[in-house]
Amino acid sequence: MNKPRYLLIFLLLFPAVLFAEEGAQEVDLPALIKQCEGCHGPNGNSTRDDVPPLAGKPISLIEESMAQFYYFERHCPGKRPITEDGEGAATSMCSIAATLSDAETLALAQYFNSQ
Repeated sequence: MNKPRYLLIFLLLFPAVLFAEEGAQEVDLPALIKQCEGCHGPNGNSTRDDVPPLAGKPISLIEESMAQFYYFERHCPGKRPITEDGEGAATSMCSIAATLSDAETLALAQYFNSQ
C-alpha cells in the first residue's frame, strides 16, 4: 500500500468535503410555502377533500411522506394548485418532491408542524 499517495489524495479532497456545506443553496422558505399552500391551503390548513392538511403534522411524518413521493412509493395524483389567478397547472407530489433538497424538505416540515 502506498500510504503517502492516499494521504495526498485525502488532503486534496478533504477541503472539498469540509466546505461542501458552505456552498449549499439557501432555502427560500416563503416561496416554498407559497407553492405548498396552492394545494394544501393557507398555513397548511387544506379545505379541499382531495388534499390532506399539513398543519400540525409531525416533522418525521412530512419528511417520510416526501421520501415516499420522491421514490414513487406513494401514489402521485395530479392536482391543480389554486392561485390568485384561478387554477394553476396540474402537478404531482412526486414531481414536487423531486425538486426539493433535504434542507428544503426539513424547513417545510418544521414550518407546517408549527402551524
